[in-house]
Amino acid sequence: MPKISVIVPVYKVEKYLENCVDSLRNQTFQDIEIILVDDGSPDSCSAICDRFAALDRRITVIHQRNQGLSCARNAGIDRATGCYFCFVDSDDLVSPDYCQVLLNLLEGTAFDFSVCGVCRFRDGTAPSPTLEIGTAKAVSNEEYLKMQLEKRTEFGVWNKLFRREVFDHIRFLPGRLNEDVIFSADILANLSHGAIYTHSQLYLYRQREDSIVSDQAMRGSSDCIFAGEYLLDAVLQYAPDLEKQALRYALDYPWMFVDPIYVGRTFRKNKVYLQSLQNFLRRHLQQYEDLDIFPKIVIGRMKLFSISKALYAVNAYARLARVYLYRVLGKDAYVDGHGI
Repeated sequence: MPKISVIVPVYKVEKYLENCVDSLRNQTFQDIEIILVDDGSPDSCSAICDRFAALDRRITVIHQRNQGLSCARNAGIDRATGCYFCFVDSDDLVSPDYCQVLLNLLEGTAFDFSVCGVCRFRDGTAPSPTLEIGTAKAVSNEEYLKMQLEKRTEFGVWNKLFRREVFDHIRFLPGRLNEDVIFSADILANLSHGAIYTHSQLYLYRQREDSIVSDQAMRGSSDCIFAGEYLLDAVLQYAPDLEKQALRYALDYPWMFVDPIYVGRTFRKNKVYLQSLQNFLRRHLQQYEDLDIFPKIVIGRMKLFSISKALYAVNAYARLARVYLYRVLGKDAYVDGHGI
């Protein structure tokens, strides 16, 4: 039985897969199994996975029809035999001591998982990770979620090492983007022993323009609304002191798409998104107003949107016209918060 199972979902990454797997094969800690889950990739990834399996006995390949990232990770969990599990995205890299450091942090303790820092780098450039000098820090599950909500650490599961027992009752929710946010809510609801982390950047996250996350950022996705509310529900039940942070997180990102949708008139493509967001606001807008989470002018727009998307259009296009007028007059249309 290997000490660590590394689960790697694979889909349309033929350009990056070899470098990713090589970074895992060259770990200083060698007692690992690498599970490559070919999620019906239409390119040459399937052949690359099989070639690696023939080269390294530690590598296992699962071939399945395309079912999405969550199902690929779940398939890897079901096949894994290690004492600890970690997840690596197939277009990313890890430092040579990624497994060793995360294991040293976790082994011999009662923590649920260990965490390392993340070095983000643009595709086509070389990563420049930094290493932390000092001791690791321990936090409760609630404290770690607070760090995530305040963007002081990552929601992603790929910079963490989990005990095998974590997955006795938790799986990734199929069919949804933002599955890592949902997973964090499930951690809060099901685990109680906390986390230990180092800020050393051992996980190297490649930022690609054609990735799933980048594609989602170009358009509204109702999955981010679903994930935000899923997380909010867990917080209200298990960590009510974090209500304000969870409310801000749940709406801060989804709301930023609204004005661009109106300006671009992409209503038909974003019909489900706009309706999901309106429903969310109708359920939670009073909480946002009571806790004074956003400026009053923004709350006013949210109220209008929750009442009528058509009325919000009138407001949005009036603000757009005002921007053009102020530009002609040489004035700043954004200084008082009325721009678009």
